[in-house]
Amino acid sequence: MRALLLALALALAVCCSLAACGSEAPEGTADRFEDVAWRPLPTGEVQRIAFGSCAHQWAPQPIWATVVATKPDLYLSLGDAIYGDWDGKQVVPFSEASMTAGWRMLADHPDFTQLRAAVPVMATWDNHDYGKHDGGAEFEHRALARRMFLDFFGEPLDSPRRRRPGVHDARIFGPEGRRVQVILLDTRSFKGPTRRDPRTKAEKQAAGLSGSMGRYVPNMDASTTLLGEAQWSWFEQQLAQPADLRLICSSTQVIPDQKGMDEWGNYPRDRMRLFKLLESAEVRGVLLLSGNVHFGELSGLKRDAYPLLEFTASGLTHINGDYAQFHNPYRMAGPVGKVHFGLVEVDWAREGGPRVRLRAIGEAGETLLTHEVPLRTLGG
Repeated sequence: MRALLLALALALAVCCSLAACGSEAPEGTADRFEDVAWRPLPTGEVQRIAFGSCAHQWAPQPIWATVVATKPDLYLSLGDAIYGDWDGKQVVPFSEASMTAGWRMLADHPDFTQLRAAVPVMATWDNHDYGKHDGGAEFEHRALARRMFLDFFGEPLDSPRRRRPGVHDARIFGPEGRRVQVILLDTRSFKGPTRRDPRTKAEKQAAGLSGSMGRYVPNMDASTTLLGEAQWSWFEQQLAQPADLRLICSSTQVIPDQKGMDEWGNYPRDRMRLFKLLESAEVRGVLLLSGNVHFGELSGLKRDAYPLLEFTASGLTHINGDYAQFHNPYRMAGPVGKVHFGLVEVDWAREGGPRVRLRAIGEAGETLLTHEVPLRTLGG
């Protein structure tokens, strides 16, 4: 009997050792950022939501002081909170150590700590805080990257979000009649393969394309998806929840589809699926928020009787003037070619009904873009 017990104990120890030595870190690693404190999410009415994307963690980030000065009820980080695959000079191969170092640099950043101390934060990711440039479902380290992301942003270990394969999330704030729903989509974890643009560099330059523009062409394969079926099902469930203003957040642009960059335009079937879902369900109060492109703009699209607005804000530490100047046939305002963040302000008590004001705000607090609409005109 003693020999049997010893054998069972040895087998159990071996199993535990194998589990601990797997290729990806186990859940429960949040202690690596246990000193990173976050303000709790709002419990009451929300009137002012700031958002942004694309920040070099090694660079000065004075814009956070300006974000805090606008006194937002919530800040939405829409991707590239760190550049885990780039150090400002060269590509950095993915490793747990390199990603931890990137997140730690942001956690200790003297400018960013102002935001953490003053404003509640919700976050989704894009390619650089995912850990692979233009990465998707093929990324072999995505589970580890996800755990580190959720650890950094303080997601509780028993959270339902921890049990989903992606980082998508949704919350509703405020009382009936003034409910704001924030839906954070995950455009990385399930993203299928892209198709490379076959044109030569010279041909792209002749078409006015530079940098990452013209890298991809639409993938029409019926089996290729951006969000994945599990996230699509989850998304439809969120849209069925009662809300007055719905902020649907994507790390990459949804409506603009002409640049051939890492955007929804590479997945036209999913892009059209989104539009048709919102139309068929007659979802009201919809505003799209996005980032990624290193400039800001407001885009509009009207299909049948269903209008959509998309407010893009990017970046927080750097911009790209070439991308900003490329023609966007859907553009309603902009482009914003200065470092900035986006601000969504809701006047719930306005006579005649609530109104939504959109502003792009620069480092010094200057308004670089503004647009105001009645809430009732969003999404129908």
